[in-house]
Amino acid sequence: MQETLREANEKLNNQAVKLERLVAERTTLIGELEGFSYSVSHDMRAPLRAMQSYSQYLVDEYGGKLDEQGINYVHQIIRSAARLDRLTQDVLSYTRVIHTTLPMDRVDLDRLVRDIVETFSCGPIKPEIQIKGTLPKVVANLALLGQCISNLLNNSAKFVSPGITPQVEISAEAIDGGQVRVQFKDNGIGIAPQDHDRIFRLFERIHPATEYEGTGIGLSIVRKAVERMGGQIGFESALGKGTDFWIQLKNG
Repeated sequence: MQETLREANEKLNNQAVKLERLVAERTTLIGELEGFSYSVSHDMRAPLRAMQSYSQYLVDEYGGKLDEQGINYVHQIIRSAARLDRLTQDVLSYTRVIHTTLPMDRVDLDRLVRDIVETFSCGPIKPEIQIKGTLPKVVANLALLGQCISNLLNNSAKFVSPGITPQVEISAEAIDGGQVRVQFKDNGIGIAPQDHDRIFRLFERIHPATEYEGTGIGLSIVRKAVERMGGQIGFESALGKGTDFWIQLKNG
């Protein structure tokens, strides 16, 4: 019996060593991949900006020498470069969320939300945003929480049927366990049940870019940021009936 126990312990120790080595190797690989993605995304932005600038110069200064088809080609280059630039920026944002040291503090949610909402009044899309009551304070990282709110409001303003004015209702309520649930309810196109499991995946797009622009990273950034702040995120939605996203954080 003692010999059997000794052999079993030896096997367990060997398995533990192998598992530790595997975890260390995977951690190193993940770190290298994240570093590579950051480097590629960062270094790609310089030539992309050059493409955008020179294409615009071509239109502005030599547009008279190009026919309509030539002008159309140049505008397609400008739009494609802009889409790729947005993609690299979103990849950088996702990488920062993963790597950034997160100081957690007491955040005035009401002031933060109202400051972000104010920026939408100056943008090309002007959704009707209603804030119900005074939002409470929460424990979060100010920069990441601001990015989460901006991304959710951008989605609510973008994914609406043609001719419909985007409307968003923001509210918050205290729930059990010293938590606050912040809700963002919109009148958008909604999310079909078969797509509910897809929307937080990296690079996942439910709608083609020809219908709704985007990179498929925004909600992945929100999910990762909320998780890193120790919170939770979820939603309720039905196709054609809008979406109600919620973020749950510790009460401040």
